[in-house]
Amino acid sequence: MQSPSTGFSGPIFICGTSRSGTSVLQAALERCASVEIAGETHYFDDLRVALGAPALAIPLEGASRKRVEDYFLALTHRPFGHGGEPESGWMKREALRARATELGGRPDDYFEAFCREWAARSDAPIWGEKTPRHVFRLTEMLSRFPESKAIFMLRDPRAVVASYRDWKNQGGFDLEQDPGHAQTLAADEARARRSYHPITISLLWVAAARAAEQAQQRFGASRVRLQRYEAMCDQPESELGSVFDWLGIERPADMVNVPVRNSSYEKFADTGGFVRGAMDRWMKTLSPAEIAVVERCCGKSLAAAGYSSASPATSILATTPYYCSALPAIVRAAVVNAKRSGNLPQYIARRARLVLGR
Repeated sequence: MQSPSTGFSGPIFICGTSRSGTSVLQAALERCASVEIAGETHYFDDLRVALGAPALAIPLEGASRKRVEDYFLALTHRPFGHGGEPESGWMKREALRARATELGGRPDDYFEAFCREWAARSDAPIWGEKTPRHVFRLTEMLSRFPESKAIFMLRDPRAVVASYRDWKNQGGFDLEQDPGHAQTLAADEARARRSYHPITISLLWVAAARAAEQAQQRFGASRVRLQRYEAMCDQPESELGSVFDWLGIERPADMVNVPVRNSSYEKFADTGGFVRGAMDRWMKTLSPAEIAVVERCCGKSLAAAGYSSASPATSILATTPYYCSALPAIVRAAVVNAKRSGNLPQYIARRARLVLGR
């Protein structure tokens, strides 16, 4: 069955908590020849915040223009945070600048120009972008692009915690062509390990889930979709068909034949992206104490998202070390991720307000 086109031309924004299946959704959407989703830019939660509101209203020039261009061009060399070189990527400065100038030359125009240039490589008319943490900036994104739609990937927080704890690079990069990338990959793995704590990841999950719910309440279910990761793994064809119908674009014939990308457990591969075992792997990989801590931190949000408690049998002695180490872990995570946010105090405050229900 194919869905009729409703004239939707994008953009499509994919977000969620880290390790929630945003990469596999991106790969599935890109099975449609009309869709091409740009890789993670972090623009709305990083560079845009750092530039400040006054800079967003006027065309860029001089050093400011070069700063923005370098930011985006580096992403075509290596992923965000991996030390990409602006002049070493596939996108040309002249092409990015020309398209951005045509759109108005402001910072947001450069974001759109970058995504459109990315899509143009595949002659795809529908462009988009995937950054998990952009869930905290959906209001700005959906307001800035009134024709856009956003999909939030919702995954069991216990699975998110397990995947984050066990994450490591599983391939997909040509290290012979770019040998220096190996060092930045190792540094990123170290950053992820230092950022990990079950309480930190659980609280981020709560904040992200609430941010997505608020966005859906504000913009409506026709523009914001909360997509359960487990449903995609369990019945990928029917779930993806529903996603394509919601977007109003034609269902590709092989939409479930997607590659494995950025998995914590599966090697990079051209096929096999939907792994049914990923739904409940956490039951085997997390200890009862870890499960108990996650469930306690997520509280009512766990049930509100449709996930049942595992009711792990554990003792206070087993869970106390996690609670005692939580505050230092939160501080450590903030420090090691400081360069990945445009404004660290604002970055923390926005998430904290959501955790506290404000």
